[in-house]
Amino acid sequence: MTSTVLFVQQWLNATYRDVAGYQPCPEDGVPGRATTFALVRALQHELGIAPLADNFGPSTLAALDLRGGVRRGEPASNLVRIVQSGLICRGYDVAALDGTFGKATDAAITAFTTDSGAAAPADGSFSPKLLKALLSLDSYRLAHDGDRQVRAVQQWLNGQYPARRDFFVGATDGRVSRDLVTAVSYAIQFELGMTDDNATGTFGPATRAGLKTHPVAEGDTGVWPRLYTASLVMNGYGSFTDVFDPGIAAATRRFQEFAALDVTGQGDFPTWALLMASNGDPDGPGAACDCATTITPARARALYDTGYRLVGRYLDQRPESKLDKKIKPGELDVIFAAGLKVFPISQYAGDSLGYFTREQGRRDAADAHRAAAGYGFPHGTVIYFAVDFDATRADVDGNVVPYFEGVAAGLAAAGHRYRHGVYGARDVCTRVSERTHACFSFVAGMSTGYAGNKGFPLPENWAFNQVQTLWVGEGDGRIQIDKNTHRPGSDPGVASVTAPGANA
Repeated sequence: MTSTVLFVQQWLNATYRDVAGYQPCPEDGVPGRATTFALVRALQHELGIAPLADNFGPSTLAALDLRGGVRRGEPASNLVRIVQSGLICRGYDVAALDGTFGKATDAAITAFTTDSGAAAPADGSFSPKLLKALLSLDSYRLAHDGDRQVRAVQQWLNGQYPARRDFFVGATDGRVSRDLVTAVSYAIQFELGMTDDNATGTFGPATRAGLKTHPVAEGDTGVWPRLYTASLVMNGYGSFTDVFDPGIAAATRRFQEFAALDVTGQGDFPTWALLMASNGDPDGPGAACDCATTITPARARALYDTGYRLVGRYLDQRPESKLDKKIKPGELDVIFAAGLKVFPISQYAGDSLGYFTREQGRRDAADAHRAAAGYGFPHGTVIYFAVDFDATRADVDGNVVPYFEGVAAGLAAAGHRYRHGVYGARDVCTRVSERTHACFSFVAGMSTGYAGNKGFPLPENWAFNQVQTLWVGEGDGRIQIDKNTHRPGSDPGVASVTAPGANA
């Protein structure tokens, strides 16, 4: 609690309490969402916008643009007090909430501008986009768990591209986020020459096609190494620089080895794509696949001839299931005879938050154990239990982790014959693995927009990354699969079953 923030809250409520649409903020001296939203609504009222809303949206920005932001030297006003209030709530000293641009307020504005990395307008105004940043919930100081290299990326972006229509001043807290990935995608699109109407901030087909023409390698300098190293830094490698030096080449090789890419030390398209999106280059090679379709001899030959060596198949399904996706009698023999290995998947449902409870995890583990033992999967086989929905971190901590604790307990109660792995978005896999000791992660990389994929690195224990749905084979051998990249030295799959009569 600070007296200056309390004074801001008291001033806001006293000034705007009777304004239609204004929501009073708590007078507790603690800056937070309610105070920030109160400042946004106060700003909208001063700009003549109605109805008022918490969101600093296009109408608010347009009204500020029309008046040229909040200018130094303009008469004392509530607009200036709102700027001062935003600065106070962020911990900057403005000396007095007096509605004028004095020396202390000027110094606070300079400090905030420096922290954000944005360029100060030449005319001395407080620009609309900078005011949007000030009255946001983003942080512009290095967080306790923030990374200085990540912050350097954030500040550089804020200084480079705010003049572009849909690029806004983002957080500079040193934390990687989906917003930062979007900002780097915008930067790539801008440097590719896309117009404001074409640049979307998504790592889509046009961006991928353009990036293929801009590989970077040792000795290169300029904006493309700068953007490449930004993507490296977001994944925990290298440093942010505009020079592709030997250190960046070494960091690139480390990432490529970890990600099962060709180790070239160059910022080629497959490397850059996987740094930016969870499915990487979906047209690249994949040694593994998974499918819901029975593997026949013709399909097994087609898979092997196309270069696949491991196949993910579903162990079981509930009697009421409308899908016919589980392993069929004799199917494993067909797979092994073709020179393929299997990694088993357990998914009885797992496509909505409410499914995930500790007790459900125990039941699913018991049923998966029974099915795997019935097929004769050997001791130590990893079974991948699926999280097949867009789980947020709160979902993972509140429901998914307890479910996997139940899975671990269920497999242990059945005799520790099988180990559990996890299928899901990157962050889902990472958190489940850290908290329940999942052996390996099977990443749902095709879901590039999932909350747990965008802005998160590959899990340390990744074994498979699902990247593309496609058809392979012809005639009787034609089959639809999800292509996976496979990490050498991780889960080798199962080459044979051991129990007598397992496929009878």
